[in-house]
Amino acid sequence: MSHASRFLRTGLAAAVSLAAWQVAAAEPAMSTMVITAPAMTDPYRVSTDARTPQLPLPAADGGAFLKSIPGFSVSRKGGTSGDPELRGLGGSRLNILADGANILGGCGGRMDPPTAYIFPQAYDRVEVIKGPQSVRYGVAPAGVVRFERDKPELIESTVEGFASTTLGSNDRFDLVGDMTAGNREGYVRLIGTLSDQDNYKDGDGNEVRSEYHRWSGTAIVGWTPDPDTRIELAYDRSDAEAAYDDGRPLDGTVFDRTGYTLTASRRDIAPWLSEVEAQVYYSYVDHVMDNFTLKTPPTSPQGQPMLRLGNPDRRTIGGRLAAELELSPTTRMAVGLDYAENRHSNRGGVDYREQERSRNAEFTDHGVFTEVEQELSERSWVTLGLRVDRARVESLTGTDAAPGFYADAELGETSRSTLWSGFARYEHALEPQPLSLFAGVGRAERAGDHWERRFVFDLEPETLTQLDTGASWHGDRLSANLSLFYGWYDDYILIDERSGQDKVRNVDAKTYGLEADMRLRLTDSWDLTSTLAWVRSNNDTDSLPLAQTPPLEATLGLDYARNAYFGGVLLRGVARQDRIAEDQGTIYSLDIGETPGFATVSAYGGRELFGNTTLTLGVDNLFDRTYAEHIQRGTTEMLATDRVNEPGRTLWANLTTRF
Repeated sequence: MSHASRFLRTGLAAAVSLAAWQVAAAEPAMSTMVITAPAMTDPYRVSTDARTPQLPLPAADGGAFLKSIPGFSVSRKGGTSGDPELRGLGGSRLNILADGANILGGCGGRMDPPTAYIFPQAYDRVEVIKGPQSVRYGVAPAGVVRFERDKPELIESTVEGFASTTLGSNDRFDLVGDMTAGNREGYVRLIGTLSDQDNYKDGDGNEVRSEYHRWSGTAIVGWTPDPDTRIELAYDRSDAEAAYDDGRPLDGTVFDRTGYTLTASRRDIAPWLSEVEAQVYYSYVDHVMDNFTLKTPPTSPQGQPMLRLGNPDRRTIGGRLAAELELSPTTRMAVGLDYAENRHSNRGGVDYREQERSRNAEFTDHGVFTEVEQELSERSWVTLGLRVDRARVESLTGTDAAPGFYADAELGETSRSTLWSGFARYEHALEPQPLSLFAGVGRAERAGDHWERRFVFDLEPETLTQLDTGASWHGDRLSANLSLFYGWYDDYILIDERSGQDKVRNVDAKTYGLEADMRLRLTDSWDLTSTLAWVRSNNDTDSLPLAQTPPLEATLGLDYARNAYFGGVLLRGVARQDRIAEDQGTIYSLDIGETPGFATVSAYGGRELFGNTTLTLGVDNLFDRTYAEHIQRGTTEMLATDRVNEPGRTLWANLTTRF
């Protein structure tokens, strides 16, 4: 990157921050917090502010953001576009929603998972529902991640906003701006993000190809003719390019997304009908990967460059209609239906823009759901949910297609599945003690996705049946959560690259584990925090560990806050993982060997400057350790032999203001 461009972007950041300071100077001070690990709201749910500074370095994409939540792991490819998994389950087992809309990537090698198109600070909140404990948001054995924007509730003419600048090692630069203007009749909201980084070095000083350049823009127009009615139209546009480590022959040079969402809602329609909401959305992802834009391509024996390029795309359209009902003072019900359709196609060659696209497959899903919450007493209640989906996939290529694109399916061959999902959960609060308990059983049935069906079109749907239980304590000085789960899979869809085996097949499996978090108020200024995440999974069919299971992970933190100053330190420890199944795994990652344990230390400090403006300084991997995460990059497109090391010591500074 040139010195001129660095000067320009630094000047832009300073100008935006100075303007925000001037607006914020007259506002009351905000409470300061740096998120080291988001705590569970309930033992099965996590909700966190997407804009509060966090350790490690504030995330550039959705996968990096989720990595800070206990139970999540991310398959690293470079500096961005990592693939997240929860409790060892990712891909289509983890449902990612952006303001209610499904986002699906296009690359068969998972260069662009859904979270690659998520810019975390362009959202207000992130909610995670773990396991099959809800049926409102589609079929999701691992859980649901909802990146949400709050809806303005304006009673007078108002201008409010948010701005954030991050500078860090490896020429890291982030800039986020968000402004809302409106009154009780409507509003306009504009959001923009920029994020850049050069290649980083690991703890040994070895350079890892990881540079990226990302931007996004969002425009939202809302009409509120009365306090109970809202109609909102949102437009999202983004693009990026990202270099991947040397083990991948191609880089991601275009991550072009266009999205539209129209939402209409009405509250307090009748004493028994509290709200109705309708939403329709459109998302189009155009992805390009090549071996010459961000690096020098290999050459033939004759000295000619050997250029490679692929251009998959994905068009997704969908809608949802849901209602909240108050059947009695102690009975609440949610009912709804949703629809989603996505079509995948591909083309290639250096002159790809002149080529016709080859359609691969079309997926449709119709779903209906209901959830009922019944209060049994002032301190106990039960929640029941049931969902049925009718899933259909049609192959748009025949047996003469290029290898790897539905090669075993006839042109027009169709697979249909009826999928049943549901749960039952009991919760009880023990008063006057600040203790609450829950226990639930859930079932989620999922059909094979585009990438899983590429090699075996007619896969059996997989079914997870899972027991979840947990407890929460929220006292004056101690807050703690514990979540335990035990699940068994029928027809788990396994990727198997071993010689003589099908690339994709169904197996039976079991998974169990726990997550825990704790915050202890030592004094009025000092807090002690800790988290723990552990999962163990077995492939019962092959009598092997289930591949791509993350190791035991724990954190221990000490936080300080007094007057305008705050700071803290975080120790993260990860155990050795020797329970592996080499060359088996998922569509986004394969087991490639055992992983040694490691520990890292991060630290931060900062000050409320004035108004709602906060400066935070941080260092990640303080002792410059060389290490790699267990969840890694191998896919059905390529078998990796070397791991991607994590960044070495990283310094960063974040300036955030709300006005």
